[in-house]
Amino acid sequence: MKLKDLLKESKVWERSFGEKLPTLDSVQKKYKKKLNEEIIEYERLDDLEARIFDQIIDFKKTFEKSEWSKDRKVNSIIKQFVKLEVKLSEALRNTQKWKN
Repeated sequence: MKLKDLLKESKVWERSFGEKLPTLDSVQKKYKKKLNEEIIEYERLDDLEARIFDQIIDFKKTFEKSEWSKDRKVNSIIKQFVKLEVKLSEALRNTQKWKN
């Protein structure tokens, strides 16, 4: 790839009148800020995923104590929820491994 093409693709030239050209330091700070935001977002997703799992397990425990605990259809749906939550958890873990 030629330097000319890189410069055309770059956002360096998209700036307001009088605005300074970006420096290596400013670009690094912007990148670190973006990276930190992604980490915070992932941690929030991880927390929400854990809450989903806890809610499913709480529902399952309450359901098992109820008078409807013998309902096969509901038991089957609960098992499907648990399987989906495990898949969600694995997908989030794989995403985190990819980012590291």
